[in-house]
Amino acid sequence: MKIEYALLADAAQAVGGKVFVLGGGWNLFRSASYPAPVQFAVAIGLGFSTSEVGMKYPLNIAIADESGVPIVPEMKGQVETGQPAPDVPKTASIKIPVAININMSLPHPGTYGIVVTAGTSTTQLSFEAIFAGQKVEFEPEGSTPERGN
Repeated sequence: MKIEYALLADAAQAVGGKVFVLGGGWNLFRSASYPAPVQFAVAIGLGFSTSEVGMKYPLNIAIADESGVPIVPEMKGQVETGQPAPDVPKTASIKIPVAININMSLPHPGTYGIVVTAGTSTTQLSFEAIFAGQKVEFEPEGSTPERGN
């Protein structure tokens, strides 16, 4: 079994052997203040051989900041391949789409990494959280600011 793809999206659903993605492929999140609530999805495509039918595999997602500090507890689950339809050739690979929708809070601007592990297969995604508000401008050091009353 291997992870064939993983994609960040605004939202995703896995239905009928397909993954439906809304707003997929982004890598920047903007907020005018932090901590900031964020809602996103990880769309994953898993590939299995027919010899792996009926086996269970762990599926884990870890999200951390650029220092490696976890932002939320690791999400743990499992995936099991079902029996392929009778008309599927015995040599065909089996694809399983997975969509995980996540609501969380980002504590600060910076780089965030997402590690997806399925069985022994691992992949990584990342995105940048940036400040998009009005910044405060300070006078350069050594200049004399105007004084109030």
